Amino acid sequence: MSDFGFHLAFWSLGAMTIGGASMILISRNLIHAVIWLVMSMLGVAGLYLTLSADFIAVVQVLIYVGAISVLMLFAIMLTPRAERDNSQNIKTAGPAGLVVLMVMIATMWVAIDTDWGAVREAALTEQARLIGESLIKHYILPFEIGAVLLTAALVGAIALARQDDEDAAVHAASLQAELEGEGAVDPVDVVDPPIAADASDSEATS
Repeated sequence: MSDFGFHLAFWSLGAMTIGGASMILISRNLIHAVIWLVMSMLGVAGLYLTLSADFIAVVQVLIYVGAISVLMLFAIMLTPRAERDNSQNIKTAGPAGLVVLMVMIATMWVAIDTDWGAVREAALTEQARLIGESLIKHYILPFEIGAVLLTAALVGAIALARQDDEDAAVHAASLQAELEGEGAVDPVDVVDPPIAADASDSEATS
């Protein structure tokens, strides 16, 4: 790739990454925010490609774009009574934006001021093998701890998502009441519903 093409790709992918991240802050819909996050993650993967980090770019796409974003969408859409907008976060947007700006300036200053040195050509051609050997030989304990934590998180998610029959009935009744514009539903009335009025009248007449 020529210098012009490299610089064009770098600045285009950088604008794509920063633009997607900025739209996350502007968007008032969580679904749209996740879509902009996917765009930002794709830009980061493209930046990895410009740095000749092919393996990390593929991992970025497979894990973050293909798995984490889908997990976020499922979490937003399947969470009961989840707010789908960011309207309540307007008050904290100013301080949060100031903190992010300060961190961004500090990161850019460190990146520009640091002497990173040259990268060996062999390190660029054998990425997957070197990363695999590092995980299996030198970093095997953190690798296994991460696997155990992910398994524990999966089991916890299943335990939290599982509902008893009574809980499911109460949740369905509360959603129906919200759709019909009624007040809160008493769980006791759902689990042990009161006797119907016509049944009580029939018993009284008999």
